[in-house]
Amino acid sequence: MPVECDVEFSPLEQERFHAVDKVIMGHSFDMHNAMGRFFDERIYHEELMNRCGDSHIEAHREVEILVSHLDFHKKYYLDLLVERGAIYELKTAESLSHSHQNQLINYLLLTDINHGKLVNFRAGSVESRFVSTRLNKNDRMTFKIDEANWKAHSEACVKLKCILQALLQDWGAFLEMSLYREALTHLLGGHNSDMQVVNIEVNGRIVGSQKLNLLNPETAWHLSAARVNMQSYETHIARLLRHTRLNRIHWINLNQRSISLKTLIK
Repeated sequence: MPVECDVEFSPLEQERFHAVDKVIMGHSFDMHNAMGRFFDERIYHEELMNRCGDSHIEAHREVEILVSHLDFHKKYYLDLLVERGAIYELKTAESLSHSHQNQLINYLLLTDINHGKLVNFRAGSVESRFVSTRLNKNDRMTFKIDEANWKAHSEACVKLKCILQALLQDWGAFLEMSLYREALTHLLGGHNSDMQVVNIEVNGRIVGSQKLNLLNPETAWHLSAARVNMQSYETHIARLLRHTRLNRIHWINLNQRSISLKTLIK
């Protein structure tokens, strides 16, 4: 199975979620008032778990989600799964960010759960953000791959495309980009063989070096999740290519249901 968990999920209807959320947030505000804002995350996790038990609300802490494809495996851990159908991610950050929201959306998609919430205890008062999605696994399996501008120059190029297609067929689209990147890197031979140091040249001078994902000494691949300003993004990839001795970069862009594969040639 591509996604496994020891706990069986049962998504909550919105009305039930809001009823449970009222209790959870009540405990969160009481904890913040009683304990303050400077404890580690794990302290708030433990206390909120205890209070859920006192309120006869079923809660599971640090629920493991295993995502796999062939011999690639990645584990995620849900901070708090409530009533088997709502996910709470507890934070101790200066403020909630877009990356926190993306993390929770990824968890919702992996579990086919519709509703979740971010709760931040570090702020002066409890900060929270409701996060939801209507997408399910069947929805995420509906995507289109545009490979009209893809040019395979070697067996490695063909392998890259085949692995990407297999991952999408197994997991669907919309998941966090880093998951696809880690899987591609692993299945192409691992971090050490895939990430290689490439010299950067300006006006014929080497000004430094950086690691890029390489298929072979002449070909790199680049993964993104751009949704706007696509032409500008492509321009900057071309500039990167121009300042190396590579001949081409295969650009893969995961824009929700629209997956594009394009080869930029020097």
